Amino acid sequence: MTRVLNRYAELVELGRFVLREETIDITDDQVLVRVKLCGVCKYDLAYYKGILGTFPGKLGHEPTGVVEQVGRNVTQFKPGDRVTGLYTQQPFQKGFATYAVGYPPYLIRVPDDVPLEHALGEPLKCISTILRSAPPEFGDYVLVMGCGFMGLLVLSGLVGRGPELIIAADIDDERLAMAKELGATAALNPQKVDFLGEVAKLTNGRGTDVVFELTGNPNGLQLAAQTLRLHRARYVLGGWHGVPHTYNLRNWTHPGAVILCPHPQFSLDPMDDLRRAMEGLARGVFPMDKLVTHRFRLDDIQAAFEMAERGDEGYIKGIILP
Repeated sequence: MTRVLNRYAELVELGRFVLREETIDITDDQVLVRVKLCGVCKYDLAYYKGILGTFPGKLGHEPTGVVEQVGRNVTQFKPGDRVTGLYTQQPFQKGFATYAVGYPPYLIRVPDDVPLEHALGEPLKCISTILRSAPPEFGDYVLVMGCGFMGLLVLSGLVGRGPELIIAADIDDERLAMAKELGATAALNPQKVDFLGEVAKLTNGRGTDVVFELTGNPNGLQLAAQTLRLHRARYVLGGWHGVPHTYNLRNWTHPGAVILCPHPQFSLDPMDDLRRAMEGLARGVFPMDKLVTHRFRLDDIQAAFEMAERGDEGYIKGIILP
């Protein structure tokens, strides 16, 4: 295999990236992908803020690109193929770089009519896992708590699947407006309305049948739980809660809720979830053109993470373009 010069971002200390260079090659069983973009994820932010990991660190688990080289034993892909995926079994694939190394079993072709910029395989695979964990039954009352990137994708996947209503909740009115545009029946800002009272009215006093929690916020998590109907309502814990906190478990135990945690290890077949996500993307389920809001060069990765941490007005999802 031909060695290539790779340029990548390394997190050298709390909140600071440095760009580095290295030469890399691949083994007979690997694929070399020229990265066209890599998404900035809240999980990356946990490393950036020192909540997880050690320094130095190489981040980026959402790369998408074009196959540059394939190993001698690789038959599934060829140079020029557009691919995305999980890349390896490792949780991170140094995707903030000009090249990424992957294994064929963890890659998938991007459908021909899908822009590469929309084919963020790893997070879309997670949406597939979340949606499949608690598919609403016909006529269910559903709450999507949190309308960031992941919450709006979940909402998009729910529209048209038979719920009686889909309530979107967030403290950002612009995101609530987008939720309505994407098909939410109602949009509530808990900071501006009697949230529990409004949910009770919307559900005719019954409560919610399914909650998809995507806030990553302890207060939002517990508030959503207080909307659950009695007798085995389903609560999907999709937000990332990596910081210890105190919770009142009675919010879940009293109604007899079923709690589901569809994080990556929940999936029994991650690549099948990824396949479903790519097929859904190709048929227009996920409005990536509206949700990918900011683009940064690799040289500007510091600014990208600073903006993602602040959550600037209008920001939903940022991507790095090497």
